[in-house]
Amino acid sequence: MNLIPSLLLTALLAAPFPALAQPSTTTPQAPAAKASEPDPDPAMLRAMRSKIFDVKHRSPVWLVNSLRVLGSGVRGARLDSNDQDGLYTISVRDFPENIATIEEAIKRLDVPSAIQKTSDVELTLHVLFASKSAAPNVDLPADLQEVVKQLRGTLTYRGYTLAASFVQRVQILDNGRSETSGLGFALPGALGADGKESLPLKMEWRAYGLKLGGSTDGPSVLEVGSFRLDLQEEKSGTLAKFNTPISLREGERVVVGTSVVKDHGVIVVLSAHLIKR
Repeated sequence: MNLIPSLLLTALLAAPFPALAQPSTTTPQAPAAKASEPDPDPAMLRAMRSKIFDVKHRSPVWLVNSLRVLGSGVRGARLDSNDQDGLYTISVRDFPENIATIEEAIKRLDVPSAIQKTSDVELTLHVLFASKSAAPNVDLPADLQEVVKQLRGTLTYRGYTLAASFVQRVQILDNGRSETSGLGFALPGALGADGKESLPLKMEWRAYGLKLGGSTDGPSVLEVGSFRLDLQEEKSGTLAKFNTPISLREGERVVVGTSVVKDHGVIVVLSAHLIKR
């Protein structure tokens, strides 16, 4: 009888086997999501209403900052201001009771200031057409001679012709909501010596958001929130557009902008003069 294999088998059976790890039954957890504001109940959204208020005396932006605490603050509620293109409004979307509270607050806040300062400013606008060929300056006003001299040193154009001039007086209120506009036409052949251009050329301009600034011991400064000028031809439509904010010191002449139309330059010059009362 062979005892060696039996003893070896017995020893192996007696040796302890390493424990096998049991498979985990726990499902891996996804990373915790960041807490976010829950979506509003659809029934709450249906209960909301919208309303637009015209603002007559104050800045809509200033009013909205003051009124924001009166809103519900829930998702879907809105309180926005608009002060573009001469339109001054506040739009509200909220629950009826919040809208009613905001409306009452607007009535109390949107009133003229106790001391409404006003000043008159005379705006002078010149539109120049420039060409590569030299031209006499006999048709240029005296106040433009120095401007044209500087333009010759900056631009490549040699000849400058006055296309149109506007002089307009506007009352400047202290709430920065003053505006003014004008309309004019260029002379035939203004953009060409042969006079075969499709004319008339219509010029329509507008300045709004006007307010006065400057130090008490220095010159007055006229701030123009936006100055726009469109140059249009009867057949071709819009030829050039200008749209920019401007800051003008008393008596200063500022080149608002330049453009190129049919190999000619279009230059807009603006100046302001404070009218003493």
